[in-house]
Amino acid sequence: MEEERNEKKVLCEKIIRDINAVFLKDQDLASFEIIPKEANCNKSPVVHVEHNLGLESWCAQHVYDHAHRTLISHRRQTTAQQLRTLQQQQQSDSLAKYLNVALLINPDVTTFWHIRRQLVQKNRLSINKELQFSALVLSIKPKSNEAFAYRRWLYSFQSADAIDWPNEIGICERAADRCASNYHAWSHRQWILQNGPCLLQSELLRTEKFMRKHISDYSCYHYRQVLLSRAYELSFALPKDSGASGSSPLASLQQLLTSYGLECEANAEDLLGLLLPHVNLSSVNKQRLISFLYCCNVAANDMRLCAEQRLMYGSRDCFELHRRAALKFIVEQCVRLQLGLPSGQLLPAASGDLRSHLGNFNFEDNPFLSAVRREESTLGGKHRRWCNLHLSFGYPAD
Repeated sequence: MEEERNEKKVLCEKIIRDINAVFLKDQDLASFEIIPKEANCNKSPVVHVEHNLGLESWCAQHVYDHAHRTLISHRRQTTAQQLRTLQQQQQSDSLAKYLNVALLINPDVTTFWHIRRQLVQKNRLSINKELQFSALVLSIKPKSNEAFAYRRWLYSFQSADAIDWPNEIGICERAADRCASNYHAWSHRQWILQNGPCLLQSELLRTEKFMRKHISDYSCYHYRQVLLSRAYELSFALPKDSGASGSSPLASLQQLLTSYGLECEANAEDLLGLLLPHVNLSSVNKQRLISFLYCCNVAANDMRLCAEQRLMYGSRDCFELHRRAALKFIVEQCVRLQLGLPSGQLLPAASGDLRSHLGNFNFEDNPFLSAVRREESTLGGKHRRWCNLHLSFGYPAD
């Protein structure tokens, strides 16, 4: 029995050395996979092909257990002993070797990520290589919250100008693409949106493509709603000459008004006349009005997209929920500007205040909101109850 344990230990050490050799040899590893294989074929179970690393499944548990025992024994040392290990290059390199294997196989152990943080703080691991390693972990475990949290921690040592934000967005998108409803990937993407430069234009384009590809992934729909609120909060709008060739930049908003029985041209003056009939436009910041029309046009485009998706794929909750969110955005911003309330991102308290204003608002004085209230009432009792709850439309109880 003892001899068998020693043989297994020797084999695990050899496999870990082989994996470490790949890390030293290939600085551009892009993915890691566990390769299904039930038996040892008397050759190395470590597979390295074109920047892709693989480990045969028959040995994965044994290797992980061995690395886990080694790392836990390090954690059981006294603080002084741990510090000496971290300060010695050879021992810290050996520690990193076991960490690489353990975290690639099971990245959900917070203790191991904490040891990596200690190695970074002692300058035993470089930030750039750690960013590459965490991306490698996400290639096999795209829902790893620990890996995303580690990336945010690493970026705390860098200035915003030094961060490759588009690459970070790409990592989030690949993780979300591989694993549906990936809350951690979309949360990390929201962090990028809050901390990075203005990525709103590219994000609006990318999220629409993602919604068309992953029709039932509501995480993307929710991120899109956050994106729209962020755009309006920053008074964002595309330049006039950046619209699609041959189409008006406000065409979606015009089509929405037409669907409610309101005829107008796809220009700012006509649209504002219907959306904000009693507002002194000269008293409102010009960029705020431009952003209002742009964001309402994005919301109207999303409402049309949900209708198209429903026709193509049938009724789904995500289509209905996102349509309602887009409609709610347009109605609330119309009411805010109509009443002269502060605009921007809604906080829970502010949302409650707005609901009280909605309850007292006379929708019949606004041709657009009156038409919305009339047409939305035809979509069924469940939808009418939602309108009463969130938009205070005051439909009679069914």
